[in-house]
Amino acid sequence: MQRLSELQPATKINSTEKAGLDPDAVEAVAFAWLAKRRMENQFGNLTSVTGADDQVILGAIYNAGPATSNLEN
Repeated sequence: MQRLSELQPATKINSTEKAGLDPDAVEAVAFAWLAKRRMENQFGNLTSVTGADDQVILGAIYNAGPATSNLEN
């Protein structure tokens, strides 16, 4: 946080804690949001952030095959 503030002195830098989100949970929440967007067939990228030409649905869904057990014998 301090380094970000030093690099961007004209920008107010706050912890996610101020918004009610534990800083240790940010990555997990981000991946949960991406998974939710994928499950709803919604775009997962923001072209204004990524610089991509188009919005796209990110990720893939793979259905599991029949369950088998290698524990027999």
